[in-house]
Amino acid sequence: MKIENIYVKKLVSQYREISLLNNVSALLSWDLEVNLPSRAMEARSAQSAYLTKLTSDKWLDTDFKKTLEKAQEARNLNAHEKAIVRNLVQGAKFYHRVPQETIVNLSETTSKAFFAWREAREKNKYKLFEPHLKKVIALSKIIAEHIGYSDKPYDALLDMYEPGFTTKEGKVIFGSLVKELGALLTKIKKSQAYLIDENKLLTTEYSPTYQKQIADFVLNKIGYDFSAGRMDVAAHPFTIELGAGDVRITNRYSPHNFIESVMVAMHEGGHALYEQGIVREFDGTPLAGGVSLGIHESQSRFWENQVGRSREFVEFLEPVLKAFYQKELNAETAESLSKAFNMVRPSLIRVEADEVTYNLHIALRFELEEAIINGKIKVEDLPEVWRTKMKKYLGVEPKSDSEGVLQDVHWSHGSFGYFPTYTLGNLYAAQFTFFMKRELALAKLIREGDFGTILSWQRKNIHQYGSLYWPKELVKRVTGKPLSPDYFLDYLKKKYSEMYSL
Repeated sequence: MKIENIYVKKLVSQYREISLLNNVSALLSWDLEVNLPSRAMEARSAQSAYLTKLTSDKWLDTDFKKTLEKAQEARNLNAHEKAIVRNLVQGAKFYHRVPQETIVNLSETTSKAFFAWREAREKNKYKLFEPHLKKVIALSKIIAEHIGYSDKPYDALLDMYEPGFTTKEGKVIFGSLVKELGALLTKIKKSQAYLIDENKLLTTEYSPTYQKQIADFVLNKIGYDFSAGRMDVAAHPFTIELGAGDVRITNRYSPHNFIESVMVAMHEGGHALYEQGIVREFDGTPLAGGVSLGIHESQSRFWENQVGRSREFVEFLEPVLKAFYQKELNAETAESLSKAFNMVRPSLIRVEADEVTYNLHIALRFELEEAIINGKIKVEDLPEVWRTKMKKYLGVEPKSDSEGVLQDVHWSHGSFGYFPTYTLGNLYAAQFTFFMKRELALAKLIREGDFGTILSWQRKNIHQYGSLYWPKELVKRVTGKPLSPDYFLDYLKKKYSEMYSL
């Protein structure tokens, strides 16, 4: 990384303190979801709010703001310098436009909202979470107004997670996906294979201890560096970067579903591989970290779906699964296991959804968020609207708030605008994979367990760049084409048409 401009050089030096504060804040967040006892809520909320204030102070520092202005005016910046300034300007939208008291208030409010959400989910009582959610939404609307937007308030929040992404673009993408995926799902449900499909594997108990050992094996094979991370347990699995050499993931183990923990390991491992693959010279600078949540999600979706749910991966993993679960899986074949890994069944829970129905779950959330932020529906009405849309898109209806509106943690964190990046990740992943196959014999590599070659392709084309290239530029550099849903839809139609003899 070559930095010659004096203003950019000074910005990087000043930003390193912000980076350190972000890492400490991330550590508190990890502890909040993994270890924190319930009685520590008030203290942790205060700690998080204080760290948020310190971080905000750094962004609002007069000298830092003046230096950023000077850097924006500078000419003849190289690619790294331009990207650093661009990323800082993007980050400054939040800290320079939103009043500090609002930022601190959001931090404290979301810390309390998380505990309220967790209790509400456990007790199946949306009313326990509702007042907290109202506060989070009110603050999110205030933030959107301060950040500014050209069309819809929701645009300001979307842009925080996927630079340049808008409500208008989202409606086009989800409109197309809902139509195409709905039609594919209808065909699958009418097929003879669907009618006789039954996942008998999920009626047996599978040792959580063995599930963890299998997850560890999978993570080691795909290249996750345990000396620079660890895997813990969380109700809602996640990946978090706590600084150079510390990228942690979490998993969960269902006694009747060993497939879920394998897929979670692949998914969160994909996120972690991205962070572990960024060139070390970017550490602590505005170029560190994945460039957007959509690109980040593409890396996790690739390992979870394009690799983890492939017939070739199931063939590779079959002897390992049978070594741990000899009695339970002895009668299974690679074909029957592959069907279990890819069975299409409309379900209530997003994180348990198959590839065909998953984005219908996201379409629902995109529509609800857009309506909430743009003032079209009330917080009190969310559970009922949720049930109605689930019935419309997936043909299933939640019988409780816990399996409906309370199933996701994101809104308690104030992460409005986050959900659409899951779908963007699926689209990016399919497009990247299409072009990866032009260079690599992907199926053969997976079957043989040669994941290092696959990871090397990702390191070369995506990981190493961190936040140097923004999403639209990165996908164009890697594939030569702008992002298109066509690659994803073609991938799904081909795969599931063959599986269900459509």
